[in-house]
Amino acid sequence: MKSTVKILTATLMVLLLTAVFAKAQPQQGERPQGARIGLSEERIGQMLNDIRAKDPNEAARLEQLRKDDPQQFRKELRKTAMKDMPQDESGLMPEHMRHPEQGGREGMAMEKGRERLHGMETELMTWLTKNEPEEANSLAVLKEKEPQAYTRKLATNMRKYRQIIETEATNPALAEVLKKDLKLKQQRNELLEKLKAATDEKQKETLTAELKEVVSQRFDVIVQKKQLQYEELKKKLEELQNSVNKSQTELDKFKNNKEEQVNKYLESLVNQSEQFLW
Repeated sequence: MKSTVKILTATLMVLLLTAVFAKAQPQQGERPQGARIGLSEERIGQMLNDIRAKDPNEAARLEQLRKDDPQQFRKELRKTAMKDMPQDESGLMPEHMRHPEQGGREGMAMEKGRERLHGMETELMTWLTKNEPEEANSLAVLKEKEPQAYTRKLATNMRKYRQIIETEATNPALAEVLKKDLKLKQQRNELLEKLKAATDEKQKETLTAELKEVVSQRFDVIVQKKQLQYEELKKKLEELQNSVNKSQTELDKFKNNKEEQVNKYLESLVNQSEQFLW
């Protein structure tokens, strides 16, 4: 299951280190999302040297395969390298990611990513402990007993709560509205599932009425959310306009005092050239 763990870990890092609610479209010339990064010749050489030190016969086989079938060679090289890659205590982090001096620049980059990941994981767990204690306890149990399930659930929670956590720092009122909206969406989904499973017409009517009430409440919450977002945007526009006005004033001042500015700069240049440089 090592490959599954690595895929889950990589997925989680992407979720934590990016805006998880919005997927950016690839820019021109940018590698499409999910595309595999090719191995450089230098990296291939390093990997072969590592394999040769442990198993000369395997290294010889790979070198011959490199000549006969380059595409298959790269697949086999990756497989062999991943098979021998040591894990940390949790089974989620290769050795060179924990010890950057052993993995060069690549290891250092992964170490920084791991530290950032750990920081965001801590932030999420702190928030859950305060706002969703049952969920926090459930995650804590999973972390001890089922690390893989913990990784999946952590990613799901990050996707669910990240926007609220980020919004709390700048707009607490909007964050509260986002919490309400999330709970109403959960209620809506639960009622839909019950409605689909219901066979009794009276029960369907009751569930439909409850669903209508939830949808009505969510409509009000969405309007409230948009109002707060509009006010936040309006405030930012006012701040931006003030900044523009300030910059325009400074620009006008420079334009109207060209002679004075030129003389000041000229004086500084002349004085600097006359100074004794020790």
